[in-house]
Amino acid sequence: MLSLGVDLGGTTARVAVVERSTGRIVASEKQTWTDRSVEAVVSGTAALLNRLAAAHPEATGSVGVGFAGMLRGPVVANAPNLGWREVDFGTPLSAAVGRPVRLVNDLSAAAWGEYAAGAAKGTSDALTVFVGTGVGSAIIAGGSLLSGVSQVSGEFGHVKLMVDGGRLCGCGQQGCLEAYMGGMKLGEWMKEEGLSGTAADLEPLAAAGDATARRLYDFAVGHLALAIANQVTVLNPGVLVLGGGVLSRCPGMVQRIRETVARRSTVASAAAVKIVMASLGDDSGLVGAALLS
Repeated sequence: MLSLGVDLGGTTARVAVVERSTGRIVASEKQTWTDRSVEAVVSGTAALLNRLAAAHPEATGSVGVGFAGMLRGPVVANAPNLGWREVDFGTPLSAAVGRPVRLVNDLSAAAWGEYAAGAAKGTSDALTVFVGTGVGSAIIAGGSLLSGVSQVSGEFGHVKLMVDGGRLCGCGQQGCLEAYMGGMKLGEWMKEEGLSGTAADLEPLAAAGDATARRLYDFAVGHLALAIANQVTVLNPGVLVLGGGVLSRCPGMVQRIRETVARRSTVASAAAVKIVMASLGDDSGLVGAALLS
């Protein structure tokens, strides 16, 4: 049995036909956005979906869409990377493809992909944390994906690091973890402090002895690691899956997380959790979206 999945971000959309029993991607297509208007993204995504559906008529049923933003049913409440707020995306996309559409947060989709066919397969309770352009997480408890009453559970990047003030986050609030550790915002902070490069370059700069880089690195990574350790304490997961473009390129950050979980999570939770890197790479969200459809 085959399903259709979409991984939709601020710059590109990837669409795939996925084998439900294995999570294997049978076929896929990609499009980069030049026009981020709702109409353009709906029509572009629908064109990809309709083309793949025509080539694979056995891919029946609904479409799962992993979306980088805060969602409320078919409505995108806030998608900073696209500049959307309170946009009904699911309804026009469903009409354009002639089948139901289920929107889920991109990290929820990635977590489900790793749970169903990747690094968290075989566990019933998993915490997934990705650090890339932003910081996100998703929670699987008792074999179910937690969504919360407002469907925004797991918005880990928006936990606050201070009581008042702090750096401005893309969500519009101040002091969020993502405002310091998300790749986009960390890159901006580095530039303000006179450092060149991207967020993934901060680790080698700090390791080479640059004092400014070390200060930023210790603050951002220290708070990320502590926040994760606290989540492990609260959730008691069997597996902690780490991924995203920044973490996958920064082994020192991953090691700091491992050490902090061991030292700062409760003894029982630290002993029970297995910390692994995401095994599906860039495909985790695509696979998870299809399997959640």
